[in-house]
Amino acid sequence: MEAFARGLAVIRAFSSGHEALSISAVAARAGLTRAGARRLLYTLVELGYAEASGGIFSLTPRVLELGFSYLSSLTLYGLARPLVERLARETNELCTMSVRDGDSVVYIVRAEIRTPLSRAFGLGSRLPLFATSMGRVMLSGLADGDLEKLLARTKLLEFTRYTKTDAARVIDEVARARRQGWCLVKQELELGVCGLSVPVHDADGRVAAAVSISMNMARFDEARTLKEFLPRLQAVAAEIGVALHASRPPGKLVS
Repeated sequence: MEAFARGLAVIRAFSSGHEALSISAVAARAGLTRAGARRLLYTLVELGYAEASGGIFSLTPRVLELGFSYLSSLTLYGLARPLVERLARETNELCTMSVRDGDSVVYIVRAEIRTPLSRAFGLGSRLPLFATSMGRVMLSGLADGDLEKLLARTKLLEFTRYTKTDAARVIDEVARARRQGWCLVKQELELGVCGLSVPVHDADGRVAAAVSISMNMARFDEARTLKEFLPRLQAVAAEIGVALHASRPPGKLVS
């Protein structure tokens, strides 16, 4: 188990734009000795998950198999992907679905017909719950006490000058998302980008995921967005929820 955990730590060392690293850099980022990092890196090379050149290591495309193995087994992903892709075609905007993992949201579906936004966030990206529209609709499913505890242990970083970093203000925004059933966030994570999200509810009424539309502020029209895009987004979320309900065997939860 410990060896497996160390191997995952080595793979994670290459995240956040670190495409090529030395043994020493991997050891430092993964919290390992240099010798331990070297053994694990060469194991990854032998398995085809990494390659080495001049003492510098990088991951190979084969490592994507690990992530797609998860996605292919996730019922929610299979149900939602065609619906999110259809929404992207209808709106000509970047559309995504994400799930919660700890204090982050993770993209598991991402679809766009054109490229109106230059974004660093792709499939599998982890974004902060507190500063994103999808995160706030997922937080809206928490009891007030659980929400307060989560925010108390979360670093509310200032990503832009518009980011709400006061816990009380975030709680107010989450409460608003709970009342409305949707959330609109403008430029709190990235300048020039706003996001509109609604929750996906499972058969038990719990928030299972969030579906979102991201838009460029330069051509954003709030009235048009709420009139035209919000009903489509809500319809997609409802379709995914119905499909989740229908796909769940009696007595079992859909993952």
